[in-house]
Amino acid sequence: MPYTTMPCRTPRLVITFLLTLRIGKEKNTPILRFACIFSNAAYMGFPLIQALFGAEGLLYASAYVTVFNILLWTVGYAMVSGKVRPGEVLHSILTTPVLWSVLLGLTLYLCRVNVPELIRQPLQLVGNMNTPLSMIITGMLIAVSKPEKLLGNREIYRIILIRMLFIPLVSFLLFRLLSVQGMVAEVVLLLEACPCAAITSVFAVQFGYDEDLAAGSVVITTFISIVVLPLCAMALTMMM
Repeated sequence: MPYTTMPCRTPRLVITFLLTLRIGKEKNTPILRFACIFSNAAYMGFPLIQALFGAEGLLYASAYVTVFNILLWTVGYAMVSGKVRPGEVLHSILTTPVLWSVLLGLTLYLCRVNVPELIRQPLQLVGNMNTPLSMIITGMLIAVSKPEKLLGNREIYRIILIRMLFIPLVSFLLFRLLSVQGMVAEVVLLLEACPCAAITSVFAVQFGYDEDLAAGSVVITTFISIVVLPLCAMALTMMM
């Protein structure tokens, strides 16, 4: 899994920085780049992965999100904060529950540990909440937005092109060039095609960037992903 996810990491950064060189000194450039690089893999990707690949697909997706979160709280955090404090970064990584839960889950899975029914059943019920809860949160985000106002920001269109077109396309071509195939490759490519991460808006507020740009990038790319993700899934099943 690490081998499969890493080919997509460098293209994200390279594509984003190349296509935003001309706006490199503008105030909102860091949050724009963050929106392009980091996708909403968990909320938008997990339901689709579960529907297409079941529990095994979710296992691969969880490993992907583990690497994703490490990069988000290192590269991503440094990008939007403008400074790197190793102590804060390490604390953020070590206190992120999803990382510990994935590591524990992988350990139990690989070691074939037989979890007692008393523990397994409640965890399974909570896990089954992932898809409907993701859709509810995404729906709430869309419901409180004003698309007609957001579409007036030209920078959002730049984000749409990079996040929803160039990054998935280059990732797919790179996987084809490296002859990386199978379920793991399909899971990673679908997660690469997800909309901007919801935490983009949080970082915009925290570090004083344009909140409308951040929220707009999340909302508009989420709208577009309703069409793009099913198309990507269909294309992958035919071509991979």
